Amino acid sequence: MFLVRGEKRVMSNSEIHQEALSQESEKPPIPEDGRISPVEAAPQSTLGDVLTDLPPQSDTDLLPVVGLGGSAGSIVALQDFFSQIPANLGMAYVVVLHLSPDHESSLAEILQTRTSMPVVQLSGTLKVKADHVYVIPPGFHIEMTADLIGLSTLEQPRGKRVAIDLFFRSLAVTHRSKAIAVVLSGADGDGSIGIKRVKEHGGLTIAQLPEESQVDSMPRTAIETGMVDWVLPIAQIADKLRDFVENERRIRLPAPEAPRATQAAQDDLQWEEEGETALRDVLVLLNARTGRDFSHYKRATVLRRIMRRLQVNSLEDVPKYAQFLRTHPAETGALLQDLLISVTNFFRDSESFVALAAHIPQLFEGKSGSDAVRAWVPGCATGEEAYSLAILLFEYASTLDDPPEIQIFATDLDEEALRSARDGLYAPTIVADVSPERLKRYFVHEHGQYRVTKELRERILFAAHDLLKDSPFSRLDLVSCRNLLIYFNRGAQDHVLDVFHFALHPGGLLLLGGSESAEENPLFASRDKKNRIYQRHAVSRSQFPLPVLSLPGSSHRIRLPEIPRPLPPPSLPHFEPQQNNGGMSFGELHLRLIEQSSPPSVLVNRNYEILHLSENVGKYLRLTGGRISIDLLSIVPAGLRLELRAALFRAVQNGEDVDVPPVTFQLDGKQLLVSLRVRPLRDEANPQRSDFVLIIFDEQKLLPATPAPTLEVDDVARRLEEELVHLKEYLRASVDQYEASTEELKASNEELQAMNEEQRSASEELETSREEIQAANEELVTLNQELNSKVDEVSRTNDDLQNLMASTDIATVFLSRELRIKRYTPPAVALFRLIPTDTGRPLADLRHGFENEPFTADAERVLQTLVTIEREVRSTDGHWFLLRILPYRTTEDKIDGVVLTFLEITGRKDAERTLRERQNFIAAVNDSARALIAVLDLTVEKVIYSNSYLKDLFGYTPDDFATYTLPQLIALVHPDDRQNWIDFLADCRNAKDGARVSLEFRHQNKAG
Repeated sequence: MFLVRGEKRVMSNSEIHQEALSQESEKPPIPEDGRISPVEAAPQSTLGDVLTDLPPQSDTDLLPVVGLGGSAGSIVALQDFFSQIPANLGMAYVVVLHLSPDHESSLAEILQTRTSMPVVQLSGTLKVKADHVYVIPPGFHIEMTADLIGLSTLEQPRGKRVAIDLFFRSLAVTHRSKAIAVVLSGADGDGSIGIKRVKEHGGLTIAQLPEESQVDSMPRTAIETGMVDWVLPIAQIADKLRDFVENERRIRLPAPEAPRATQAAQDDLQWEEEGETALRDVLVLLNARTGRDFSHYKRATVLRRIMRRLQVNSLEDVPKYAQFLRTHPAETGALLQDLLISVTNFFRDSESFVALAAHIPQLFEGKSGSDAVRAWVPGCATGEEAYSLAILLFEYASTLDDPPEIQIFATDLDEEALRSARDGLYAPTIVADVSPERLKRYFVHEHGQYRVTKELRERILFAAHDLLKDSPFSRLDLVSCRNLLIYFNRGAQDHVLDVFHFALHPGGLLLLGGSESAEENPLFASRDKKNRIYQRHAVSRSQFPLPVLSLPGSSHRIRLPEIPRPLPPPSLPHFEPQQNNGGMSFGELHLRLIEQSSPPSVLVNRNYEILHLSENVGKYLRLTGGRISIDLLSIVPAGLRLELRAALFRAVQNGEDVDVPPVTFQLDGKQLLVSLRVRPLRDEANPQRSDFVLIIFDEQKLLPATPAPTLEVDDVARRLEEELVHLKEYLRASVDQYEASTEELKASNEELQAMNEEQRSASEELETSREEIQAANEELVTLNQELNSKVDEVSRTNDDLQNLMASTDIATVFLSRELRIKRYTPPAVALFRLIPTDTGRPLADLRHGFENEPFTADAERVLQTLVTIEREVRSTDGHWFLLRILPYRTTEDKIDGVVLTFLEITGRKDAERTLRERQNFIAAVNDSARALIAVLDLTVEKVIYSNSYLKDLFGYTPDDFATYTLPQLIALVHPDDRQNWIDFLADCRNAKDGARVSLEFRHQNKAG
């Protein structure tokens, strides 16, 4: 029998996790491009195809996924987070950091020490599992589907980092309300765009408290977007996620459709009715406080946004939220912000823009420099869509010899978003969406961000506009309204399409979002069904239908005025409007009459740019062909310009009301007399500052001319000559001053232009260098944190080894490649008479307590041959040791010295000597006996011992018998006794311990 024992090896944590994952799911190999491996139904599909092909899932079927994004200083935050987060919340966690593509990352191993959840560094496609942690590897981006997570290649290993933004976008699209984005410590602004997308799709957003962050740029940039739900220290982030899981189980919302008695039990029906009432109360309260009517929004959209607010405020249902809204006025703004989420990005859904570019030449057909291409972008949010469209139009116009003017109207309800759009300043992470060529052509670096060029900004008019209530623009060539109709109910969608048909030229184009369609609308024909591009049908329309909407849950055609007002009493009665008021409420009718009877007026900002016009002010403004201008002074009659400029200057600078006496001027061949009232809107915090100014035009009646007193001709001539002389002197002085100023300005302008070009060039170079340095610095900080964690781990391992060596009582000496002392254990001190200062001394210089042992020569031979030497050595005091000399191998399998170990075997040597003496004594006794004594080992079937009487009896020596096999031994037995001898051997095999088996047989001696 042979006893076979298998060798056992302790697996590391990472190996255990990889083994478990490989058993749970088959991992396909990562493709060359690094993208998520395809699903079986579409073997050649990309991630986008996978997202498109997978069947839609409801949010309740999705696994909650927490995305944690960070950069410099975030490893400590991640360690604290995973130390506190429970391992059984039922969430998946994805960690995305800015890692250097030139170094291996040990982030997974570092985090594994802080949590019992499996921590895996991605290397291919995996199925996302609850209570697992997935870590980004260096040199890749992470992308997701509903239940898969995988990698895409990193195109730009240096420069701007957008790995967090790209992952948050993917997470938002696939996990919607189950997506949670957490922005941790880091530099730059990566993640600030991604959290907008997460919030747009109903997810939750969290930022680490900047004061707690080692590097606060990343969380601060995220907070400045206004899209962060909570700003918390790390310890409270873990608590908030626990609350999220617990509250999610309790949340209850009304059904997506109104409840029916036949479909629900009585208790459920009663609860549904309470929920419906509370939902109407929420919308009425929101309308009353903000003037915004969301009754035309899809019910599911409103419920999804309210559910977000329930999560943020830890509330259970809509009735509780309605009560919370009544007692917390600030929540109104938060709810409005959620319903009006202004989220977009440059060239969103790039395939649609590629398709649109193919149709743009149609917009320019038959137009020259005296014409204009006009486009409208409703729901423009913060302007990225409008600027993207402008870039496409500019790129095509640059190929023409005499291109027409480009005019783009961009509108939205969100005033804050419009201010951002007008400013045209965007985070550095737009590099993920805008090509380097377009960045260089249409953007300028400004304090680490990108600002749209003035040339592009001047072609776009951003204005507040309600698509359902305000009059549309007209004579348009293109309308781009993407991802706005999906929020409206069917009636509102049909009305908006009517608006677009009215606004477009015959043959004009309409671009919709990927989830929107005008296929069934007879007003439009499909030009590109896949990319939602439609063309206006030339259908005659007698009039444009004005919108008339209803309050939520009401059958009355009433609309609240668009001004903030106190909350109406709960029992506010509704009055049926008369049939002759055109569907307007009395409040609307009142406001309309007030505006018609009021003097014409204009609202401008500090730069004299028009923000709003009254209905009857058009007679005082002169709009000409060519590029549109919103500068008030450039479109008022020349006779009013000087007085108006002076009045505006005083009003803005001093914050005072200015009344301009009546001014006479010619307008359309008529002489008018108009006085001006300029009223600044004062800032309560700073009464001297005025950001908005109202100009009121008061037209006066011209009095009939009265006959002037008769003057002598000479007197008249003399007075006219004197006045003419004064005017000439004034004019000459003005001209001289103007010419001198002009020359100075020209010289200064040339110098400034030269300096500006130099500064811009230097600034771009510095900005590029700064970005590269910042990226490298972030990598170094992250790498340094990993190294610090490794150092801590090595220190702990070193302590373990020190204690292990001290406890083994084995003398060990570590030598360098030069055979110098590197380290030794305490038992080696006595053998080599070592002291602490001997570290670094050659082994040959040391005195040892052994008899003529060539330790140095043996160590050199081991270094050369890499063959371990093992022998017994004796010290001068009589102790025996088992010496082993072996190469010192590093983790990289490099030879970095020699190790000498001395295991004391004095006791074993004494025992061996005693055993040997006893064996010799027994052998002497056996040899003196006059009987054959032999031992047959049935395992090896050989004689392993026989005494010297064997030779006397049979003529064989013990050494002869030791070479015989069992068949050879049987052959020496007399033929008549062989079977008995074989049976004897069988009895011996089967005999119990201590049993005796005897046999008499005849044996052949050596002589035959």
